[in-house]
Amino acid sequence: SGNWPDTTTARSTVIRATENKTESKGKCGSFTVVNPNFQDGLYKNGIGSDPLPLGNSLFPRLVEAVFDLEEKLANLTLKQADENGEASTRLLSSGARPASSHCAINCNAQFTPHVDSGRGAGQSLSMIVGLGDYAGGELGVEGIFHGIRYCPMEFDGWKLRHWTSAYEGERFSLVWFTPDRH
Repeated sequence: SGNWPDTTTARSTVIRATENKTESKGKCGSFTVVNPNFQDGLYKNGIGSDPLPLGNSLFPRLVEAVFDLEEKLANLTLKQADENGEASTRLLSSGARPASSHCAINCNAQFTPHVDSGRGAGQSLSMIVGLGDYAGGELGVEGIFHGIRYCPMEFDGWKLRHWTSAYEGERFSLVWFTPDRH
């Protein structure tokens, strides 16, 4: 629709310019939305004195779908990266993964090696899933690569260095998280 919100300056410092823009018609970037139903509507009108992110008002149906998807994924067997980046699997019982307050929505964003900072600082586990028609694009965690295309994974992005491997095609990823202060 041409309404894709601008990527924040801080987040843009960890996104590599990709060669994929021809296939994806130039779409590239990242924005965050807030779960309006988190803790019985804690963020329905904003975050403290901050208004809801622009993505919430531009794409209300997307916001609803993103957090509905998280709820469904929470009932699957998830891969989880340990402190060395190695993956194990665990079956989550219903409600074992609490609902997240935020979700980063990424389109053709190839992230460089980094640890998370900013609003998410301190949360123990994020959950990521890759979506789209692409090859490559694995999540690197501490030097170990994990396929996340339609295969969700939890990892501690505030302690573990992570990035996106090279890919071809159109790649979206969703990263759910809750800042530590909540």
